[in-house]
This record gives sequence, C-alpha cells and structure tokens, in this order.
Amino acid sequence: MSSKFYHPLFRVYTFHSPTRVVFGVNALDRLVEELKKFDPKTALIVSGKNVCKTEGYSKISKMISSVCPVMEFNEVSPEPGSSLVTKLAEKASEAKPSLVIGIGGGSSLDMAKVASVAAANEKDPLSYFKGEPITKRGPPVVTIPTLSGTGSEVTPISVVVDKGKKLALSHPFLYPSLAVVDPTLSVTASPHSTASAGIDALCHAMESFMSLDSTPITESLAFEAMSLSDEYLERAYSNGEDIEARAGLSLASLLAGMAFLNTGLCLAHGIAYTFAVKCNLPHGVSVAVAEPYVLEFNAPAIPDKLDVMAAAFGIDTEGASPAETGNAIAMRLTEIMDTLNLPLGLEELGLDEKDLEPMVDDLINNYSRFLVKNPRKPSREDLVKLYQRMFEGYW
Repeated sequence: MSSKFYHPLFRVYTFHSPTRVVFGVNALDRLVEELKKFDPKTALIVSGKNVCKTEGYSKISKMISSVCPVMEFNEVSPEPGSSLVTKLAEKASEAKPSLVIGIGGGSSLDMAKVASVAAANEKDPLSYFKGEPITKRGPPVVTIPTLSGTGSEVTPISVVVDKGKKLALSHPFLYPSLAVVDPTLSVTASPHSTASAGIDALCHAMESFMSLDSTPITESLAFEAMSLSDEYLERAYSNGEDIEARAGLSLASLLAGMAFLNTGLCLAHGIAYTFAVKCNLPHGVSVAVAEPYVLEFNAPAIPDKLDVMAAAFGIDTEGASPAETGNAIAMRLTEIMDTLNLPLGLEELGLDEKDLEPMVDDLINNYSRFLVKNPRKPSREDLVKLYQRMFEGYW
C-alpha cells in the first residue's frame, strides 16, 4: 500500500512569476529605458479619474510620450463594472496599441490587462470572465502601481463587477510583461486608500501562507510580506511621507502578489465577496473584516504554520496551543485594523442578522472556488456560525 505524504520533502511543486520587476525608490528613472525595449509604436495608458490628475501621472505620461505616441483612457473607477469594461474594450479595439500601460491602483492595473485582451480578441470582453476562451495574446502590459496592496502589478488576474457579483478572470495572457514599482508614487495616497490597499496585501500574504497549495517558496515570500506589513502598514497610514514605510508596503504588496498567484486565496476572500458590493466597501476593507475570524477558524488545521505566522508578527507562542496562537495572531490583526480605523465586524457595516444565511448561500453557490484552497473545509453549519461570529465582532 502506498502512502501519501504532505511534508514538503515529498511534494513536487512549481513556481511561476514571469513579470520583469523594476523595484525601488525612484525606479521611475528607469522607465524610458525599459519601455524602449518593447520598441512600441503606440501606447494606451489605462488609469482612473483621480490618478490622472496627479503630478506622478503627468511625469509618467511625459516619459511615455518621449518613447512613442500615447492614447489615454482615464475613466477607471474602483470595482469597475461591465459598462466600463465595454467602453474600455471599444477604446482598445479602435486604438490597437502595441503597448498597454496601467497606472494607478489595482482596478486600473486590472483594466490594463482587459484592454490588452480586447485589443487582440473580437468578442465581448465580459464573456471571458464567464468562461469564453481567450484565443489571442494581446500587446504587452506594463503596470505602474501608485498604491501598495493588490499585487495586481504581477498577477494574471482581473476582477470586475457584473450585476452585483464579482467576476474574476485569470489567464496566462494577462501576466504583465513589466512592473515598475516606485514607492514614491504612493506618498500622496490618502490614509484611507493606504489602509484599504495595505491591509489587502497583508491578507493576501496570510491566505497564501494558509493555502493548501503553499510551498516553501511561496511561504518565504508570504512570511516576508506579513513581516513587512506588520512593521510598516501603521507607519505609512500615520505618516504618508514616511518613504521607508512606503517602500516596505510596496515590497509587501509585490511579494504577496508573487505568492498568491501561485497558491490561490482562501475563505476570507470568498466571504468578502458576499457583502463587499452590497456595502460599497473597498476590496481590501471587505477582506480584512473576514480575515481574523477565518484565521481563528483555520487554526486547528494548520498548527505547524501558526508558529511561523506568529513569528512574522513578532508574537511569542512558546507553550501556546494552536487555538491560543491563532487567537493571538487574530488579535494583532484586529489591532492593526483598529489603528487603520477599519470595521471589525459585519454589524458595523449596517448588515442585519437576517442577511447572514443568504450570504452563506451566496458564498457556496458563487464563490466556492475560495473553499478549494482553504485548509479547513467548512460545512454550511460551520459557515453560518462563522458569519454569526463575524456579526458579533470583537467586543
């Protein structure tokens, strides 16, 4: 009889992260040199209404214009909907750029990937989010994040909202070819934006570490991302001009993105999808609301990982049980969230107890993909109890 081993020594695993990354304070100084390597004939910039008004955007736009003619689409909003996707696709299809450059937060970077697909493929881009195969590779995508959190600068993932539901598209053709990550671009981000994006990076790292598909490679990346977030997120929130903290968060976002694109994400992300749109919450905030409770729920299934996660947060776990360790990590996470002025439970969001079971069913019916990688498999009854715990909150 053969035995199945789960120890890393007896596993064969892969790691993939094809995006070329130029990282560091003043990394933008390398942008022109990097863009010339693509020998672009035209470039389409994809960004948002607020970002396009910043000095950073103006500087980047001029640098791109020195390389090739530039077209712009500056209408991306947070949690972009299907109508925006259609409008962007029309622009990309008409422009036929040889390079697409996303500038901004995660939504702008996500939409740059959609623009690349739309430039080369004829079908309604929303259909690709619903299972239609992408047959042609679009022009290369360059990502320039102005916030630190989503990891979208290195992932092959794009997320849109359609009829109140979040749809995700993941495809090898969506991998950015180049990411230029300059922490100075995030200095002007508001405290609220810093909190929402930064907590998202931390949650990505935690879920990647907990994932059933984690490996020593991804765990190393996720550990460092957790440690950096623990050290720098509150600092960046309190003082946006703290460039050391901004650099730490930028690196945390990048490393967490490289980790979770290989491992997938867990239960907290699925739970967040069941109330984020209804409550009009930024993505990172919605995930953070669920994360400490999910960590406590998963603790019995990951005793060996908990001590390492605790170490990333500087928590001493000598003599502690898995439940106690899980609770200690959850408490540190809620402490960070409290500093960032983020909600800690579902009741704070204006939800009612009668909303809980419908959200459980929404999770099971529409976002079950996040249960696949979760280390502890919840029953429906488990999920109802978990939502109830989230409703009661940490008081």
